[in-house]
Amino acid sequence: MSAEDYKPLIGKRLLNNIYEASGTLLIAKGTILLESHIKQLTKFRIRKNDVQAIDITDPIEHAKQTERHLSDINNFVHHNGVIPMNEVEEKVLPYIEETSKRYNLFQVFSELREQGDYRQKHSMGVAVIATSLGKRLGLDENELALLSTAATLYDIGMVKLPTSLISKPDRFDNHEYAIMKQHTVFGHELLQNSEVDPRIALVALQHHEREDGSGYPNGLRGDQIDRLSKIVALSDVYMALISERPHRQTYNFFEVIDEIHNQIIMKRFDSEIGLTLLDMLLSRQVGCEVLLSDNRKGKVLLTNLNYPSKPLVVLDNQEIVDLAKWQDIKIKEVIG
Repeated sequence: MSAEDYKPLIGKRLLNNIYEASGTLLIAKGTILLESHIKQLTKFRIRKNDVQAIDITDPIEHAKQTERHLSDINNFVHHNGVIPMNEVEEKVLPYIEETSKRYNLFQVFSELREQGDYRQKHSMGVAVIATSLGKRLGLDENELALLSTAATLYDIGMVKLPTSLISKPDRFDNHEYAIMKQHTVFGHELLQNSEVDPRIALVALQHHEREDGSGYPNGLRGDQIDRLSKIVALSDVYMALISERPHRQTYNFFEVIDEIHNQIIMKRFDSEIGLTLLDMLLSRQVGCEVLLSDNRKGKVLLTNLNYPSKPLVVLDNQEIVDLAKWQDIKIKEVIG
């Protein structure tokens, strides 16, 4: 059989162990099938009828399972100083790939908010956003695979920071902030030691660099920053803004969009990547229910990249309001 015959199995969970002719275990039961597994099935001429797999139908359970795997991987790295890449590829990346295909990313983020550990769900969310954005930008298959892996592991250097610092609910003082910034260097070293593609390691080092040179650790600007790093950097900021944090208020969707738009205008982020992210997110808001600041309700009819937080809204009484023309009216909350 050819690889094409097996492709419908990608993203499904394996229900049985697969053995090669000698009796050696080839793929274990419970594995989420990837392109690499399809190559194995083809190479060892496994009959398609011998492969039993099902769709993953419970996204919340899949998210919880992936969070546990990611936590185990972080603990392993903390104690061993090397990243188990096989574990990442087999137990985490399938969730990222599958979830990035879902149209309703806001439902994904709602599901992630139900998870326990902020760092794990943040990393998962960043990886999903970055992968979706990479597809939207037209990255080829190889670059997209690098991006998904890099976006999953970009913050791995955090495992080398003191637990008391990572779990601190308040803002860092200057000394603590200086220590925290070292996670970019630590992550780069860990990934280099794990012999991954150099660009994956580079994302860990560069994801806090900014287009205008205001980032860290090296104050790089513009083309000095790898494109994958720019994608992950913006995805990281987006996830941080939509997440509940003890030291600041929670922003609603359109406030987040406004903040990112402002940072693009200030040239802190690559304009092509930034506007593509805004377009991707805004296009999925058409039809959603919103509550305006004057307490009227309606649905988003049309979005406008020039005024991303000020869409065209059709009210419950069928009146159409162009929020771009009203300085004193804004969207207070997305309600459905």
